[in-house]
Amino acid sequence: MYQAFQNLEEKKRNKIINAALREFSIHNYETASTNKIVKDAKISKGILFHYFGSKKNLYLYLYDYVTTIFSEAINSSVDMEEPDIFKRYEQIMMMKLALIQQYHTLFDFLKKTYAETSLEVRNELDQYNSKLQDSSYTRVFAGINFDLFHENIDSTKALDIIRLVTDGISDRYEKQLKSNVDNPEAFHQLLKQCMEEATHYFEFLKQLLYRNTKG
Repeated sequence: MYQAFQNLEEKKRNKIINAALREFSIHNYETASTNKIVKDAKISKGILFHYFGSKKNLYLYLYDYVTTIFSEAINSSVDMEEPDIFKRYEQIMMMKLALIQQYHTLFDFLKKTYAETSLEVRNELDQYNSKLQDSSYTRVFAGINFDLFHENIDSTKALDIIRLVTDGISDRYEKQLKSNVDNPEAFHQLLKQCMEEATHYFEFLKQLLYRNTKG
C-alpha cells in the first residue's frame, strides 16, 4: 500500500516519519496539521498524500511503524528463556529506556494514541491494540516460572504490581533521559541510576512475593 514511500531512500523516508511523529506526538489526531508536517519534512502536501493517500493512513502507518520497532526490540533484547519475571522485566525496562536515545519521539506518540478519541482512527487502534497486546502478553510471559511465587499469591495481581512499579520508575526517568539524548555520558549515567533503583524495588518485591529469595 505504501510501496512508493518505502522505495524512498532511508534519509528522506526518516525525515518524513520524524516530522509526522513530532506533530502527532504534540497534538491529537484531529488537530495535528499535515501543513506543519510537510513544512518540517520539506516536501509538498501533494507528495505526502501521494505516499499515504490520507491523513488517516499516515497516522495508522506511524502506529504500525512504532509498534513494529518495539516488537522487534523485544524479540532481539529480551531472553524469553528466562523464567524469573523480575529478571525478564529488567531486560524489558532496559530495552525501553535504551530506545529513548534513538527513538525518543516514539514514546510521546504512543502515549497520544492511547488517549486518542477521534472516531476516525479509534476503532482501528483498538483492533490493532487487541491483537498486539494478546501477542505481546503471550510472548513476554511465556515460560515464566509462576511456582516462584508464594502459593497464596494471586499471580495476576502480582504481575500487575510488578508492571506498575516498572512503569512508574521508567516514567520518573523518561523526561530526564529525553533531555540528555545528545549527551551520551549523562544519558548512560541516568540509565544506570534508573536500573539500580529498579533492582532495589525488585529485591523488595521478591521478599514479599517469592517463596525463596536466596540465590
